[in-house]
Amino acid sequence: MISVRQDIPGFITIDFSNEQGFSESSDKIELTSGLYGVRQLHPHLVVAEDGGQPSAVLFYVWQSLNSAGYKITFDKASSRLLRLFQEEQDLVKRIKKGKIKLPAVASTKFGIVRPLLQHQREAVGHALTVQHSANFSVPGAGKTAIALSIYAVLRHQKVVDGLIVIGPASSFVPWEGEFALTLGRPANVVRLIGVRAHRHRLLRKLDDVDVILCTYQMAHQERQNLARLLSEGRYLLVLDESHHIKNIALGPWARTALELAPFAERRMILTGTPVPHSLQDIWSQFTFLWPTQSVLGTRSQFTRRLETSTQPGDLKKELAPFYRRTKKSDLHLPKPDPRFLKIPAKAIPEYQRLIIRLLELRTNQEARDLGLGKTDISILRRWRRARTLRLIQAASNPALLLKALPLVDLGEMANPLDEDPVLRRLLREHSRRETPAKVAFVETKVRELISMGKKVVVWAAFVDNLHLLEKHLEDLQPLLVYGEVPAYDEDARPGFESRERKIREFNERNSGRNLLLANPAACSESISLHKVCNNAIYLERTFNAGQFLQSMDRIHRVGMPRNTRPHYYVPLVECAIESVIDRRLKARQKQLYDLLEDDMQVLGYDEDTGSFLAEDEDDFDSIFQEILTELSSRADEESDNSSSKGRSRRRTR
Repeated sequence: MISVRQDIPGFITIDFSNEQGFSESSDKIELTSGLYGVRQLHPHLVVAEDGGQPSAVLFYVWQSLNSAGYKITFDKASSRLLRLFQEEQDLVKRIKKGKIKLPAVASTKFGIVRPLLQHQREAVGHALTVQHSANFSVPGAGKTAIALSIYAVLRHQKVVDGLIVIGPASSFVPWEGEFALTLGRPANVVRLIGVRAHRHRLLRKLDDVDVILCTYQMAHQERQNLARLLSEGRYLLVLDESHHIKNIALGPWARTALELAPFAERRMILTGTPVPHSLQDIWSQFTFLWPTQSVLGTRSQFTRRLETSTQPGDLKKELAPFYRRTKKSDLHLPKPDPRFLKIPAKAIPEYQRLIIRLLELRTNQEARDLGLGKTDISILRRWRRARTLRLIQAASNPALLLKALPLVDLGEMANPLDEDPVLRRLLREHSRRETPAKVAFVETKVRELISMGKKVVVWAAFVDNLHLLEKHLEDLQPLLVYGEVPAYDEDARPGFESRERKIREFNERNSGRNLLLANPAACSESISLHKVCNNAIYLERTFNAGQFLQSMDRIHRVGMPRNTRPHYYVPLVECAIESVIDRRLKARQKQLYDLLEDDMQVLGYDEDTGSFLAEDEDDFDSIFQEILTELSSRADEESDNSSSKGRSRRRTR
């Protein structure tokens, strides 16, 4: 008798100590040759990696040993995964062939007290039929209410006993609030936060708990405990804002999600921006939903596929049966009113204009000197990222150049001031005499809107810029939300500042707090501002299309006051980096809308055409090359203009 079990997540143990007929010279070699990777070989034991697909590995082990005539026993978790593998194999075939019938779901039943809208009932019916579902509806379509309704039905049918939600910290309050509105009672919630000992105490007391809420960071830290919890119980596992696991290279969050997926009884992903970066983003999300079936093939197969064809149409046709999307046009939301103010070079303060131009010239010259067309090495990659960030900073607030770069370790090449006395002198003069062009625009526009009785949210990527705006607008008592502000109301003391509390105060119509200064990385997701605010100003944007799209949706959602529409104000200085960012953001919006067949307006001022920067080096190669092309084009244009003026002066003489 051969025993197969999962002692720890990520590994499968095959124990043949009680099977005398098992041949190590032939049977073991044949068995291990088809496994992902063998970590340990003992005289009577094989411990193999599951490659993120334990069900497929178990099926292979069962098939291999069974065909050789051996009797096999599986532990409870492995037996369950094998059963699910075989059930889901048949289910995926039927879904792809369209041979599934959506059940009718009553608007109020199974403990659901808030009537579901038509598109929500259809989404619930679809999810119950396909079992592991994706909902890519726009923010405000009720994705949380849909997921809670699915949970209520599954619990009534005794398919699941609990709900685990992994999402950004900002999603906790919406889940708690929607639970009460959808199911008519306050949720008994466990927030998996705090120190390790506290978290472990929480996980030991889960009787009568309705929902476990957990961030992606915490899920990674507690992945073994969560895997144990999922394998011992029956849970619906939901990834909220699932684009957080988009990394096809399997960063820690994506790897954690794929490790946990096979242990969940049901799985669901929710996001309005499933491909904020590239079409590669979709692979890990659908592999989480269907870890036993490889709906999109293996990672290498999917990568090769996109290299030969990047058209979203074929991919959309293939995935369409597996997801639902409600578009803004379906919800009859008003069209946004984008206002892109292109600040011409002559309107930029003198020293800021010189700083931008000098940095552009230095970047272009250094790129030629460093030979970026040759094989790239790490120091050159760090240099490219440093220069790109510095160009973004110079466009919004040159004073940022005086500080070390945030977010990434760029080493000694990070600061362009080290041996540039001209740039240092220009920065000193700028700091003494000027307000950056975009900062001045934001201040003027904020005061104008608030004087009209409006509430305003200002988005800025750099925290120092938030503090600068706070200083300029101090009399308006702005609320600041960024990464260092605690996410939760963990402390009940008066005056304790958390993101939850600040958002709540801003959303109080008569609170007197009419200005929110926010960092997209901290609160572009899972919060709603639309009931009190329909004006958003962007001090700066980066290449992170997901954060840009998510931030716009904070004020453009179902439930907006009647006869209102969202207004977006985006000041853009005339320089290379602003043009490249705008083109890239437009291209990524179009890619997303093409995949989802959405008719949303693609926003940008140039009508001809993830992290802070690109997350993939190959993608960043093309971004930086586009920056250099833009710089060269502007240099050639300036040269032509200078020559033309020179010829004109000679003719005048």
